[in-house]
Amino acid sequence: MSASEWADLLVDPRGIRDFFTTSPDLDQCSLFYCHIDERNTSITLGFDTRLVPDALLRDDGDTKANAFEFFITFASVTDLHISGWGGSVKRSVRMSRSGRDGEITLSVESPTERIAFQAQEARITRARTYLAS
Repeated sequence: MSASEWADLLVDPRGIRDFFTTSPDLDQCSLFYCHIDERNTSITLGFDTRLVPDALLRDDGDTKANAFEFFITFASVTDLHISGWGGSVKRSVRMSRSGRDGEITLSVESPTERIAFQAQEARITRARTYLAS
């Protein structure tokens, strides 16, 4: 699976496909948010990219947006492992479908941190374009 095919694993990839023909490479996005909700056994990760969404390029409107922010919420999370969280800029983000019950496997790794888990599903829960300074 290529780095931009992660959107194919979403319950509904329209949250990303409405903006991009080819999904942003998660390795090239800034991971700025991680919320673990033990009540719903979910994890929400927030990503930011300076890629200009294709939808804006097709739009005739007078928009000056030059950045895109999106949140992926993973539901029914199991096997959560966290080691360090230092705000590393260079991270490797891998999202794939595992053989075990078709779960989604996600890992975020850098030299100083690692987050890994499995989830039953993933969906875009928020997405927006904005003007970054």
